[in-house]
Amino acid sequence: MARIKKPSVKLVLRKDKTLVSGEYPVMLRITFNRKPKYYALKGENGTISCDLKKWNETIGRFNRNKELNLYLDQYEVRANEVLRELEFSDFTFLAFENKYFKKYEREGVISFINHLIIKLKEENRLGSASSYKDTRNRLLEFKSKIYFNDIDFKFLKNFEKYLIDKGNSINSIGIYMRTLRAVYNKAIAEELIKEEAYPFRKYKIKSGNSTKRALTKKDMQLLIRYKAKKGTRKWHSLNYFIFSYLCRGMNLKDMALLKWEENIIGDRMAYVRAKTANTKKTLDHNIIKIEPEIERILSQYPRKNKYVFPILEEGLSELTIRHRIIGTLKKISKDLTEIGNELKLEQADQITHYWARHRYATTLKRSGISTAVISEALGHSSEATTKAYLDKFEQTEIDNTFKHLI
Repeated sequence: MARIKKPSVKLVLRKDKTLVSGEYPVMLRITFNRKPKYYALKGENGTISCDLKKWNETIGRFNRNKELNLYLDQYEVRANEVLRELEFSDFTFLAFENKYFKKYEREGVISFINHLIIKLKEENRLGSASSYKDTRNRLLEFKSKIYFNDIDFKFLKNFEKYLIDKGNSINSIGIYMRTLRAVYNKAIAEELIKEEAYPFRKYKIKSGNSTKRALTKKDMQLLIRYKAKKGTRKWHSLNYFIFSYLCRGMNLKDMALLKWEENIIGDRMAYVRAKTANTKKTLDHNIIKIEPEIERILSQYPRKNKYVFPILEEGLSELTIRHRIIGTLKKISKDLTEIGNELKLEQADQITHYWARHRYATTLKRSGISTAVISEALGHSSEATTKAYLDKFEQTEIDNTFKHLI
């Protein structure tokens, strides 16, 4: 009896195809009846490629690139699964392709998250891509192969316990779980799992009870009156912080992207929040009246530049912009701490740029402004979000009620 020939799988470096980068593409090779067929593989940054010196021909993997090897593992595992599914039928490359490419991204949770990361990067949503990547890595540490049907209440509790045992804070665990919930919701939307199986109705994501950071109004006034030497880094940092406070707690990235011609229109400033620009079909513009205090800061920056603030310049990639924003935030925190120590502020060593948003919200609340108005100003999707956001700022005020008891 003639032996039935079976197709085989191997990950190889196509040395006969050189990419623009000078590297060679990593490809999935399926061989049947001595005939090979190659399929290009995609990673988070496009086609997966490698230099000859960094490739291990024997095992079909990178010598030292754990993250890309995770992608290759998923590609190879899925290919072998498809071949097993086709084992009792007449194999053809077309049959393989139909099963593999229709189902590859729709099988395991890790594969689906990889797909979402690639999509987020294509949309330049690098912050979200980073959160998805961190969650994916924690899941891989917990269990190498996960299907959506595996994710039930027990799985979530076990994953939570694993994260606690690894020393993660409640806030960090909350971020991982909310990201996993978002992944699960996307899987439902793509009909990878039925909505009836949704495990997050029973499982509740914990949130940390740490007191929210907030400066007093007096602290804010001291910072506004502080005189830093013009043109110094400390001077810029203070301007950014105060400008954010006066402009409804504006995000630093939104500030960095402001352009004189596009966003400063007469006595108004109009912009779209970068955080939500890719998530809405209709873009909502935030419109802020340029009051004298805001104009005072704007007037200190030359209009000959395209950008209002000297944080970015033209031609930067989204990744470079992200790194520039993160670096600037670190500088602002350092400078605000130094200024806060000079002014003898109680929480000087904890002040960050984000505190401007906190101070803006609490100032309005304590001034009697309605939650609905504050919600609109902050750009929250609902008043419930704003209420939860504000309530956490009031712990110090609640603590102080004790003195009235004695």
